[in-house]
Amino acid sequence: SRLFREVREKRGMAYSVYSHLNEYDHCPMLIGAAATKNERAGEAIGVIQEEFRNFVADGPTEDELDKAKKFLIGSYALRFDTSTKIASQLVNLQLDGFEPSFLDERNGRIAAVTMEDCQRGAKRLLGDGDLLVTVVGKPVGV
Repeated sequence: SRLFREVREKRGMAYSVYSHLNEYDHCPMLIGAAATKNERAGEAIGVIQEEFRNFVADGPTEDELDKAKKFLIGSYALRFDTSTKIASQLVNLQLDGFEPSFLDERNGRIAAVTMEDCQRGAKRLLGDGDLLVTVVGKPVGV
């Protein structure tokens, strides 16, 4: 991911860094975390905030979008490799208000996503890219 590359690989600021979407019914949240030394916490937060602002301003690169689509489409079958997983997917479809036909349409919808769709979604969902940050420990520079 972009955060992993910028925070860990390029700068060596954190052992781990990630973000993911929690799709709660009434309050979906984009959650992220980084495990860093106290003395690098402020710097790491700054880089993470800058990456979110850059994503809002510019959207993903063509390569990032292509890799995301391939991952989402390619890994989808793994959600159906046991009867328990199949049942879970069918229940989630129903809870989310989708018809069973969505199973056949999903990958095509993902493949059809454009750069413009991503940029529009980033601006709508992430606003100006400012983050609400909670810190645990005794960080320096925060």
